[in-house]
Amino acid sequence: METTIDRPDTGTLVTAAQEGDAAAWEQLVAEFTPMLKARIRRFRLGHEDAQDVLQTTWLLAWQNLKSVADGRRMAGWLATIAFRECLKLTKRTREICTPDLDTLGSTDDVDRELARIWLAGTLDELVEGLPDAQKVLFRALTETSEPHYVDVARRLGRPVGSIGPTRARCFAKLRGMLQAREITRDFLD
Repeated sequence: METTIDRPDTGTLVTAAQEGDAAAWEQLVAEFTPMLKARIRRFRLGHEDAQDVLQTTWLLAWQNLKSVADGRRMAGWLATIAFRECLKLTKRTREICTPDLDTLGSTDDVDRELARIWLAGTLDELVEGLPDAQKVLFRALTETSEPHYVDVARRLGRPVGSIGPTRARCFAKLRGMLQAREITRDFLD
């Protein structure tokens, strides 16, 4: 006779961890660490850098766990944190880290990935051309997985009401810069 062990679903584990259940947190870490390692590997980081990103991802997840409203979306939330941490690391070290193009499959997939990498570099270059206030705001809004105007305003020492209009001016300027280089939605599709 085979025995089955009832395993709580992810939503239940997240709720329990939010309430301080250490065992639930450990189970989440055990469940999602392989997925995170696979995602981080795509950036072709060195072992130590990959471990740093993994640890930072879990630290940020722990610090912001209470902000997770729907525990069933934990995998996507963690993947987003890891992705952004990888981007921050590669930007800080100024290394060119591209995914293994041989694993992408079709030529269209490779072309799309190369275009995405080129566009990310172009966007970094354009952001550098923004006025200082817009540059700082853009970076603050894109550094976290779910930026909140209140947090960004507090961090930048600005009134909350100034964040939206500054963001709108920033994005309008970036759109204009992209159009000047003839980078439109058609290019991205």
